[in-house]
Amino acid sequence: MIKEKHCPNCQQSFECTHQCWCSAFPPIVPIEKEKGCLCPDCLKQEVIQRIDSWTTPLTKEKVKTIQQMGLPKQLIEGIDYTINEAGFYVFTSWYLLRQGKCCGNGCQNCPYQKIEK
Repeated sequence: MIKEKHCPNCQQSFECTHQCWCSAFPPIVPIEKEKGCLCPDCLKQEVIQRIDSWTTPLTKEKVKTIQQMGLPKQLIEGIDYTINEAGFYVFTSWYLLRQGKCCGNGCQNCPYQKIEK
């Protein structure tokens, strides 16, 4: 069953089904019942803002919580990776944290040196 909804932030209409697209996003933005669901663009921006504010500063406790989420089922541009000028995928620090440990390859966004003790 497909439901048409309207984003409370931008008023854009979008479709929601029993297998909603939003389940691919990290579960870090609580649904506000009185506000309703956000459209894909607004939810993406909200998640990016939450990740930025939640991981600053980055503590061992926060890293442990992030790692318990495991790897995402689906990668989302802007959250799990970006594409650089050469067209290469660059994993974000959020994605690298969800991997569970530093791979030792000197990744551009490696967050493991930034963890506060």
